[in-house]
Amino acid sequence: MNRDEAVALARYVHALCPQQRFDEYTPDVWGDVLVDIAFEDGKQAAVEIARRQPWIAPAEIITEVRRARTGRLDYFQYEPAPGETGVEFTRNLRAQIAATVDGHRPAALPYAGVPRPVLELTAGVGHDVPEPWETTTRIRSALDIACPNGACRAAAHKPCRTPSGKRLAGYHGSRTDAAQAA
Repeated sequence: MNRDEAVALARYVHALCPQQRFDEYTPDVWGDVLVDIAFEDGKQAAVEIARRQPWIAPAEIITEVRRARTGRLDYFQYEPAPGETGVEFTRNLRAQIAATVDGHRPAALPYAGVPRPVLELTAGVGHDVPEPWETTTRIRSALDIACPNGACRAAAHKPCRTPSGKRLAGYHGSRTDAAQAA
């Protein structure tokens, strides 16, 4: 960040946080501290920080810029060119990572798949299914049915309970018998 950008960023931060005190030396100091930060990254970091808190320090801008630059690598995947040597791979990978971190996404690779026959896939839409599919209910355990015990009457998928309301470790015998009969 050069001196003019540091002055512009200090003015921007002062506009974001009017209660924060700035004097004529603040942009110079910020320019010295934020020398490695790009202006647009610093500006975006200031906005993110201002959304959370009323004061902005240069160290917080640096931390936010680092977080944003690291986040740009999410879902980054380098596809080497065919026949690329190890040295070329390393050089191209580093260049592409640097460009991505700086905010320049590489161009998307062309689609290498075979186009799907959309007309053939959509030809059957709106027609009846040739075979009717019947849904059958299958009882897998005694929990799949309601308990027929007069004192319990637990609903399906609910555990059996004693007359005092405590949960049973197993099932009532009548529930097990009903499940086997079903």
